[in-house]
Amino acid sequence: MNSTLQRAVTSFYNLVYEAQTFATTMSRLDSADQEHYGGRIEGLNWVLDRCQELEDMDANLTPSSLQRVLTDVKSDLDHELSVQRREKGRRADGREEALTFVSDYLTSLITATEIESAKSSV
Repeated sequence: MNSTLQRAVTSFYNLVYEAQTFATTMSRLDSADQEHYGGRIEGLNWVLDRCQELEDMDANLTPSSLQRVLTDVKSDLDHELSVQRREKGRRADGREEALTFVSDYLTSLITATEIESAKSSV
């Protein structure tokens, strides 16, 4: 994986970790909205668990291999979002909000890997 994609994956992780830190801090400060932030934390934890293999990836990974992994994660994320939207149960709003937030960034990361894959196949 080239250094640009490596930085993009690292930035994605940093974004998720920072969002998790923010939600944790806000849940401690805003007791009225504690359950909502708890849902965000749950959603972000789900993303981190599902993306664990990305964090451990070898720097020599090809853009197309990375794209496959990201597409699998995105597919799982879309499924989890559809479950959240159907259930709307315990902590669903905060969890759905976190998953939607991450989904947008993951889509951008997939687009970047598609561009790099196209460059390397030419």
